Amino acid sequence: MNPVIPLMLVGTLFGFAVGQTYISKYTGIILANVYQSFTTGDKKLFYESVFKGLGVIGVSALFDSSIQFIVALMGWNWRKTLCFYIQNVYFKKSLFYKIIAFNDNIDNPDQRITSDIDKFTTLLASIVSNCITGPMVVIYYTYLCYTTIEWYAPLIVYAYFFLGYFVNKLVISPMVSINYLQDKLEGDFRYLHQRVRNFSESIALFNYSKNKSNKPKRKTSDASTTLRKSDSVDFSEESADESTVINRKNRTPFTKTGNTKSSISEEKRKKLEEEFLVEERQAKIQFESLLANKKRVIFWNFGLTTTSDLFTYLSPLVNYFIIAMPVFFLHTKSALLPAEVTVQSYNCIMLASGFSQYINVSTNISDLAGFISRISSMIEVCSKVLNDDSYETETSSLNEKDGSNDSLNQEIHVNTTNRSIRLNQGENIILDDITYFTPKGNQLFSNITVCIEKGKNLLIMGPSGSGKSSLIRVINGLWPFFKGRINRPESDKIFFLPQQPYLIFGELEEQILYPLSKKDKRIPKKQLRELFARLDIDYLLDRENFIKKSAQINDLTHNWLNSLSPGEQQLISIIRLLYHSPQFALLDEATSSIPQSLEEKVYQIAKELNITIISVGHRVSLLKHHDNLLRFDKYKNWFFEEIDHNQ
Repeated sequence: MNPVIPLMLVGTLFGFAVGQTYISKYTGIILANVYQSFTTGDKKLFYESVFKGLGVIGVSALFDSSIQFIVALMGWNWRKTLCFYIQNVYFKKSLFYKIIAFNDNIDNPDQRITSDIDKFTTLLASIVSNCITGPMVVIYYTYLCYTTIEWYAPLIVYAYFFLGYFVNKLVISPMVSINYLQDKLEGDFRYLHQRVRNFSESIALFNYSKNKSNKPKRKTSDASTTLRKSDSVDFSEESADESTVINRKNRTPFTKTGNTKSSISEEKRKKLEEEFLVEERQAKIQFESLLANKKRVIFWNFGLTTTSDLFTYLSPLVNYFIIAMPVFFLHTKSALLPAEVTVQSYNCIMLASGFSQYINVSTNISDLAGFISRISSMIEVCSKVLNDDSYETETSSLNEKDGSNDSLNQEIHVNTTNRSIRLNQGENIILDDITYFTPKGNQLFSNITVCIEKGKNLLIMGPSGSGKSSLIRVINGLWPFFKGRINRPESDKIFFLPQQPYLIFGELEEQILYPLSKKDKRIPKKQLRELFARLDIDYLLDRENFIKKSAQINDLTHNWLNSLSPGEQQLISIIRLLYHSPQFALLDEATSSIPQSLEEKVYQIAKELNITIISVGHRVSLLKHHDNLLRFDKYKNWFFEEIDHNQ
């Protein structure tokens, strides 16, 4: 950012502060003239004072609004600078993934970048404004109090507000940690509801099936237990929640009939029903923690506001005491004229208001300290992770001496002391004595030495949680937690498809172009429809066109994640793969939600496009689409074998 801009804003703010401070002097003089016109009956003086007052008030209002405008611009400019700075670091070298997956020192980084920075810069601009205008008022009215009263006037005001500052400081200190915790709890609570929004359908389906299974069964075998028609329970879906409550302890149904009162109170019934939803219970627990800490914030703010307001409201009494000193205590004057009292009183009040700005700012400083702690820790952790070599994988290109053909006859040299990824001409992927770990340091599999030939698909199978997906991350360069050497093609020749597809906000064309954008490249409409038609989902293009033409408010082209089935999402992700046509594709159960008939078509099309696929999956049907099998077992053993399609 150009440093001239903030300097100009601060300079302009300083100029307006000087103007506002100087013009405020005439307000006291005008008030004195108005009071004098009342005591003398001078009508002309009264009208002159009123008209001059209108001009002074207008200019003062212009200065005040201009100061607020400059403060808002300063906050906007600082937010722009700070947010761009953190985002530039946050998106560098996939840092956003590393601090979430490998580092647990930062909670809610999204909140720190968005909400915390906004509040921090807004508060900081306000504090800077008060720190500029406050000294102006203090210096100028110290001089006026000294000249219109005596030396003791500014001295008493100084002593009074220094006392107020130290009292407020005692209250502020504990509030820093309390406000820091409050921001964390607010972020956690927001994130919990964000998860409910993202997984709303799954949550609703789970709880709908649970509620259905908890319905009591109607007994018809025993006539003595058969309900009369007038007392029968409505077992329809609409009334299930009102008619039936299950005691979760002994699974006893409580029914509410037409003529009989419920055996439990309405409050108890609602309480039991509330226990059914896990997410609601989690939200309540999180919200209760948030409210408990918020109560602490409210009580501490009460103490801080009380002390701040006490010193503010007592300032007029201190003002009158100062004016009364020459008459009642020092006996240097027998009386004061009304106009003289007005000017002296106004000067003392303005001097007190200059100090009051510092006292009132103390509340903002406690909040600011919490934001500073959260934002600075975010910057610190980002810088630490970014410069930590343990999170980086050495990547280099093979020279002619090392051999760039990567043929099957090439000797594989074991290297257990270093970790590196060496980039070749894109023929094969070679794992050279690979031992890899979790981010916590737990070893998964060791000494894996295999060659994945171009044109021969590899299937990785094994128990859930054994480390299949972790190996994919290691090959892709996302995980640096391994020993040995990987020899593979350039990154732009390898494509990764996760089980949960990533769909951006945008049109279907943008989904297929990703990670490119429409600025980089465009897909002709005919080619786009051919891609979708090959996997029998070209109807999505018609749906998108209908949405565009009807101009619906709920634009599905910007929210495909919530409007498509898991299978449709995976198919869009596969079309993205087919469009980019890399040499190697890493599929981490990327076909688990589509029918086997379409799955077979996907592997057939990939073969036609010369895409070599490394799949992670559990389906036995995947075997026929692969040439080699890398199998893991629960004892940390691995086996590499050729798949015999003749059996």
